[in-house]
Amino acid sequence: MRRQIGFSKQILFLFISLCLLCISLVGTISYQITKKLNTDLVMTNLQTLTDATYNLIDSAINASIRNHLRAIAEQDKLMMEMYFSRVKSGDLSKKAAQAEIERILLSQVIGSTGYTYVVNSKGILMTHPLLKGSDLSGYSFIKDQINRKNGYMEYSWKNPIDTKPREKALYMTCFDKWDAIISVSSYKSEFTSLVNINDFKSKILAIVLGKTGYMYVMNSRGELIVHPKQESSSIYDSTDSQGNYFIQEIIEKKNGSIVYPWKNPGELVPREKIVIYKYLEPMDWYLCAGVYIDELAEPVNRLKMYLASTAFCILIFVVCVSIWYSKIVLRPINALIQASERVIEGNYDVQITAGRDDEIGSLTCIFSKMLTQIRQYLADLHTANAELEAVNIGLEKKVEERTRQLEELSNQDSLTGIANRRKLDEYLNNAYNMAARNNLSLSLIILDIDFFKRFNDRYGHPAGDECLKIVARGLSDSLHRSTDFVARYGGEEFMVVLSNSSPEDAWKIAERIRVNIERLKIPHEASAVSATVTISLGVCTLMSCQSISLVDFIALADEALYKAKENGRNRTEIALNLNP
Repeated sequence: MRRQIGFSKQILFLFISLCLLCISLVGTISYQITKKLNTDLVMTNLQTLTDATYNLIDSAINASIRNHLRAIAEQDKLMMEMYFSRVKSGDLSKKAAQAEIERILLSQVIGSTGYTYVVNSKGILMTHPLLKGSDLSGYSFIKDQINRKNGYMEYSWKNPIDTKPREKALYMTCFDKWDAIISVSSYKSEFTSLVNINDFKSKILAIVLGKTGYMYVMNSRGELIVHPKQESSSIYDSTDSQGNYFIQEIIEKKNGSIVYPWKNPGELVPREKIVIYKYLEPMDWYLCAGVYIDELAEPVNRLKMYLASTAFCILIFVVCVSIWYSKIVLRPINALIQASERVIEGNYDVQITAGRDDEIGSLTCIFSKMLTQIRQYLADLHTANAELEAVNIGLEKKVEERTRQLEELSNQDSLTGIANRRKLDEYLNNAYNMAARNNLSLSLIILDIDFFKRFNDRYGHPAGDECLKIVARGLSDSLHRSTDFVARYGGEEFMVVLSNSSPEDAWKIAERIRVNIERLKIPHEASAVSATVTISLGVCTLMSCQSISLVDFIALADEALYKAKENGRNRTEIALNLNP
């Protein structure tokens, strides 16, 4: 006959089994949930950080190219205005003036292969190195130029000798008197000399991923542009611990992520490393963010060790308690067995009362305490998950805040601190659409600093920049309503948008701006109007925005500004009211 296991040992085995079951269940669930949350959070943060850094570099590149092309285009427009004045005064014939302008424009070289061309509002090339007189009105970017006439644009272009299209940058400005859209363009890849890597190098090197992870920049030849330790060296032929040319794979795929084993000097075994990379085509740069996977999983591994240590302590405690109490247990009871079966099924809300003051009552009390501890463990697990969720929400808020800060920087003029042309276009379009939907009036003021080129020639460009800042502050201080909006339109031009304003109110606000700027008494000895800085303003008010397009609306205000300049400057002119 087989010898049966003693009842005290049965109690001991029961307690150990329950303890292991609960510890395994709680530990496994906690570990898996925490591991997934940590991995998702870290990878999202790593991708977001890479994208934000990419956008920072791309914005700096685009700003440099746009400013460079704009400076050339605006200088060409000033040159064309000068020849127009000579034609108007009778000093030169129009044909001779246009021939001289064409000679000057064709002598310009933009980047390595770029050039300056002139197209009219019908899409006919008035000036071009090779295609003068050609009709390009069928091309989409020419249509865009005809519609916009002024500003910066990018488009893809493929020459017959090219294997694929390349990104091209263009800045245009319109000289209406001769129906000429002056266009300065070249491939974006030819402006690498305009970008100073030191402008954002320190920000890239300051980023630390995990314990030893970092971000770096390289080109398609594997030359490191920015790197904490190996800058200016080439890693094109680098291989991982398995002999794979992972750098060449990054260069070939251009965008994505890669995992490869890597062993640093002094390490015994290789570790898996993940790199998220993104290709910046105009600069031929690869922005890479690399970190060891075990460093990303370090918080989860610490939790794993903590759970294991806690489980071991609980197990030791339960074994000791069950051995001690099993010595006083005489026999099992049905009620306790039934309660144990319900617990095994996952019902931890079982309530058992002793009902007696002997050994069975003591065992019942111990069982109740064990259930209380299990419920406490589950409550602690819930609290830990809530804390992890709070951390996740906090990190998401930080990412949103960084995104908002980048958005604000992209909408702010870097010199004057007020809204830039991009924000102006967005705001004016929204204000125009809202006024059209609600049948409200909309006023537009375009103003220009009188003889600002002479100011720069006389006092220098740093003083000119300071003058623009002071005028921008004066404009902001002159607007009293929260809905009044001011932005830098370009160069020394500014634009004010007034929602729901009558023509009389718009004129009064324009005059208040003009007087306030004149009261600043900024010295301007080169001005032909006053010894101090003055402005000329053009005002246009639409009582119904459904009667005219936004482009024509702006053109009316611009014509009023031109009229103010023709009539002696330092004055406000109102556009003819074309509303029904």
